[in-house]
Amino acid sequence: MNALLPVLWLALLPTPARAVTLSLQSEDQPYTGVTLREYRTSSPTTHTFVLLVDLCASHVHVDATKAPSGYASTGSWAASRGVQAATNGDFYTSGPQIYGDAVGEGIPWPSDQTGTGSSHSGDWYYQDYGWIAFLHDGVEFTHSKWVKQNRSVTQGWEPGVVAPAPPPGTLALVSGFPELVIEGEPYTCSSPTDSDCFPDRSDMRDRHPRTSMGITEDRQTFILAVVDGRTSSSSGMYGAELADLMHQLGAWEAFNLDGGGSSQMWVSGDGYINDYDGNNSGGGARTVANHWGVFAGSGAGMPARAGHCGAAEPCGTIPAEGGTIDDGDACFQLFGDMDYWRSVDAGHGGHLYWTNAWNTEQADNWAWWRLHLARAGSYEVEIRTEAAYSVYDQAHYMVVADGVAHSLSVDLGQGGDWLSLGTYDFATGGAQWVAVYDDHDGSVASDQHIPADAVRLTRMDDLEDTAAPDDSAEPGDSDPPVGPDDSASPDSPVAWPRWPRQRTEWSLGCGGCHSGGAGVTPHGLAWLVALCLLVARRVRRTP
Repeated sequence: MNALLPVLWLALLPTPARAVTLSLQSEDQPYTGVTLREYRTSSPTTHTFVLLVDLCASHVHVDATKAPSGYASTGSWAASRGVQAATNGDFYTSGPQIYGDAVGEGIPWPSDQTGTGSSHSGDWYYQDYGWIAFLHDGVEFTHSKWVKQNRSVTQGWEPGVVAPAPPPGTLALVSGFPELVIEGEPYTCSSPTDSDCFPDRSDMRDRHPRTSMGITEDRQTFILAVVDGRTSSSSGMYGAELADLMHQLGAWEAFNLDGGGSSQMWVSGDGYINDYDGNNSGGGARTVANHWGVFAGSGAGMPARAGHCGAAEPCGTIPAEGGTIDDGDACFQLFGDMDYWRSVDAGHGGHLYWTNAWNTEQADNWAWWRLHLARAGSYEVEIRTEAAYSVYDQAHYMVVADGVAHSLSVDLGQGGDWLSLGTYDFATGGAQWVAVYDDHDGSVASDQHIPADAVRLTRMDDLEDTAAPDDSAEPGDSDPPVGPDDSASPDSPVAWPRWPRQRTEWSLGCGGCHSGGAGVTPHGLAWLVALCLLVARRVRRTP
């Protein structure tokens, strides 16, 4: 009898919920780099749909919804954006306003459309979120508030800071919570319905339709899953079951997204893959605030070079003496509505793009020249101008060099082929760039053209004054992850701007900028603070 006591005692101890059993029903690769799977699960019984996105496959780029003025179903947004696969995103409320943070098409959402501002400090979901962010040649994540306050974590973006600002250079970001898989370990509960199971979100203790996102440990596979529910054939999942599912699918980090009637998965050519109508209790495809989208395949209209592969070689390297990045190079990319980018046979190399400035509270079209330098040093930065397409006298440029951001207002109509933006101290490696935006926070006349052509760097100091990089370093060691630089001036930290920007004279030193070109006015970085709550009227420019 006594010999049985240890066995009986162990039987009475709480144990994690039983693992979900997966049965693969079908697998397809609708586009290179995108695998679509359908599973039938037991314990619980569900129809589950999974997208596995190879982030190192050619033409694969991940996108998310730019701050909207209204709601859209996943299929409607995906078709209008031109992505090949999509799911719904973060939880949301009226506005539309999401619970967490967001970046879409390379533009952060205004803070009054997110849950990031202190004005939401009284809301139950304030700062609870974590996120996954896609950058040039990389993926980043940050843990949720509950995880940062209750678990010992060391990985991810600013693991000791709750709800940090996104990394500079973030192109797409969607938030979610609770966190399902934490640095390789799935969240487990003694019972999925216990009151202490997912203390940061009580509806994880009921079975509902679910959407979730995750990344693998090598950050080369993006995982999106949708679990149907609320029908006789599919019961949905508890949060603990969803965590187990994502762990089985290979997620090293994973987060819960908006579920219930919002859970939708869409693939171009097939339409909705899951039972979105059943999830929404017969209400059809619910309109939601934001979405994940995946561009894939040669017909997607995106660069062939994979957008977020951390294992990739640099898109190009600027030699120690300087060099030029043209609009046809791999380190150049356009963003925004392509209907408002014009392509003409003029400028450097016989081609350029141009768009118009317009009165907007956030940038729409913008262009990006990514800089990876073979050698640190002082370089003059020039932009190629063409008189017919270089008209606007307050064009918004940003130069990021060695962890310092410089926001500039540039008079483009000064004549000459090359216009100087100033001289800056650059570091060896990447995480540096030049960008131009189409936004202006006041009235704009018609036909105020802004070109996107070539950027030229010319070395201004003596090569012997700077140390050569260590050739013994592993490839990529000289290209640090995009993020804050401890050596950066506190007056001008790198940050991805929120709109509208407050334009104020920068009377302090510009931290690494030696001089500005004629017609170039540096501005203070006051626009890095929370978005002004006063919403300006948007006036669409003429294409």
